[in-house]
Amino acid sequence: MALKSELMASSLPASAASKLGFDTPATVAAAGSGQSTATVLAGNYANVTSGSGGVLLAEKLAAVVNTSGGSLNVYPPSGQSINGLSANAAFAVGNNKQALFIQAGTVWLGILSA
Repeated sequence: MALKSELMASSLPASAASKLGFDTPATVAAAGSGQSTATVLAGNYANVTSGSGGVLLAEKLAAVVNTSGGSLNVYPPSGQSINGLSANAAFAVGNNKQALFIQAGTVWLGILSA
Protein backbone atom coordinates (compact mmCIF):
# COMPACT_ATOMS: atom_id res chain seq x y z
CA MET A 1 0.00 0.00 0.00
CA ALA A 2 1.14 3.54 -0.68
CA LEU A 3 2.39 6.04 1.85
CA LYS A 4 0.07 8.93 2.75
CA SER A 5 2.54 11.38 1.17
CA GLU A 6 2.53 9.42 -2.10
CA LEU A 7 -1.27 9.46 -2.24
CA MET A 8 -1.40 13.21 -1.64
CA ALA A 9 1.30 13.77 -4.30
CA SER A 10 -1.02 12.04 -6.78
CA SER A 11 -3.80 14.58 -5.95
CA LEU A 12 -5.77 12.52 -3.43
CA PRO A 13 -7.15 14.87 -0.74
CA ALA A 14 -5.31 14.72 2.58
CA SER A 15 -8.42 13.52 4.42
CA ALA A 16 -8.70 10.48 2.14
CA ALA A 17 -4.94 9.83 2.08
CA SER A 18 -4.84 9.75 5.89
CA LYS A 19 -7.47 6.99 5.92
CA LEU A 20 -6.00 4.91 3.09
CA GLY A 21 -2.24 5.32 3.25
CA PHE A 22 0.58 4.35 5.56
CA ASP A 23 2.77 6.70 7.57
CA THR A 24 6.47 6.95 6.75
CA PRO A 25 8.03 3.91 8.47
CA ALA A 26 9.08 4.67 12.05
CA THR A 27 12.08 2.94 13.61
CA VAL A 28 10.96 1.45 16.92
CA ALA A 29 12.58 -0.47 19.78
CA ALA A 30 10.50 -3.24 21.36
CA ALA A 31 10.16 -3.12 25.14
CA GLY A 32 8.40 -4.57 28.13
CA SER A 33 7.44 -7.98 29.34
CA GLY A 34 3.72 -7.73 28.58
CA GLN A 35 0.93 -5.70 27.09
CA SER A 36 1.03 -2.95 29.72
CA THR A 37 4.76 -2.28 29.29
CA ALA A 38 5.14 -2.82 25.52
CA THR A 39 6.19 0.05 23.26
CA VAL A 40 3.08 1.84 21.96
CA LEU A 41 3.18 2.26 18.17
CA ALA A 42 2.68 5.94 17.35
CA GLY A 43 1.87 5.40 13.66
CA ASN A 44 0.59 2.72 11.36
CA TYR A 45 3.94 1.57 9.89
CA ALA A 46 6.76 0.45 12.19
CA ASN A 47 10.14 -1.18 11.65
CA VAL A 48 11.15 -2.78 14.95
CA THR A 49 14.94 -2.84 14.76
CA SER A 50 15.99 -3.45 18.35
CA GLY A 51 14.93 -4.36 21.84
CA SER A 52 13.14 -7.35 23.21
CA GLY A 53 9.58 -7.74 24.34
CA GLY A 54 6.80 -6.24 22.32
CA VAL A 55 4.81 -3.45 20.76
CA LEU A 56 1.21 -2.36 21.29
CA LEU A 57 -1.11 -1.60 18.36
CA ALA A 58 -2.71 1.85 18.42
CA GLU A 59 -4.08 2.36 14.88
CA LYS A 60 -6.95 0.56 13.13
CA LEU A 61 -4.53 -0.55 10.40
CA ALA A 62 -0.86 -1.25 11.10
CA ALA A 63 2.11 -2.76 9.29
CA VAL A 64 4.88 -4.11 11.52
CA VAL A 65 8.30 -5.21 10.24
CA ASN A 66 10.55 -7.14 12.65
CA THR A 67 14.29 -6.82 12.04
CA SER A 68 15.23 -6.88 15.74
CA GLY A 69 17.14 -10.16 15.66
CA GLY A 70 14.57 -12.01 17.78
CA SER A 71 10.89 -12.83 17.99
CA LEU A 72 8.56 -9.87 18.54
CA ASN A 73 5.28 -9.88 20.49
CA VAL A 74 2.56 -7.67 19.05
CA TYR A 75 -0.24 -6.86 21.50
CA PRO A 76 -3.77 -5.61 20.79
CA PRO A 77 -5.23 -2.75 22.84
CA SER A 78 -6.55 -3.79 26.27
CA GLY A 79 -9.51 -6.17 26.14
CA GLN A 80 -9.04 -6.98 22.45
CA SER A 81 -7.70 -10.03 20.61
CA ILE A 82 -5.75 -10.96 17.47
CA ASN A 83 -6.73 -13.94 15.28
CA GLY A 84 -8.87 -15.65 17.90
CA LEU A 85 -6.19 -15.63 20.60
CA SER A 86 -7.27 -14.83 24.15
CA ALA A 87 -8.00 -11.19 24.95
CA ASN A 88 -4.76 -9.24 25.48
CA ALA A 89 -2.59 -12.15 24.22
CA ALA A 90 0.47 -11.46 22.08
CA PHE A 91 0.75 -12.36 18.40
CA ALA A 92 4.32 -13.53 17.62
CA VAL A 93 6.18 -12.08 14.62
CA GLY A 94 9.49 -13.82 13.92
CA ASN A 95 12.71 -12.07 13.00
CA ASN A 96 12.78 -10.80 9.40
CA LYS A 97 9.00 -11.23 9.11
CA GLN A 98 6.29 -8.68 8.47
CA ALA A 99 2.69 -8.57 9.63
CA LEU A 100 -0.33 -6.51 8.70
CA PHE A 101 -2.97 -5.89 11.39
CA ILE A 102 -6.54 -4.79 10.66
CA GLN A 103 -9.02 -3.92 13.40
CA ALA A 104 -12.68 -4.95 13.26
CA GLY A 105 -14.29 -3.86 16.52
CA THR A 106 -12.49 -5.59 19.38
CA VAL A 107 -11.00 -8.26 17.11
CA TRP A 108 -7.87 -7.86 15.00
CA LEU A 109 -6.88 -9.80 11.88
CA GLY A 110 -3.14 -10.45 11.79
CA ILE A 111 -1.62 -11.46 8.46
CA LEU A 112 1.94 -12.80 8.76
CA SER A 113 4.42 -12.91 5.88
CA ALA A 114 5.93 -16.20 4.72
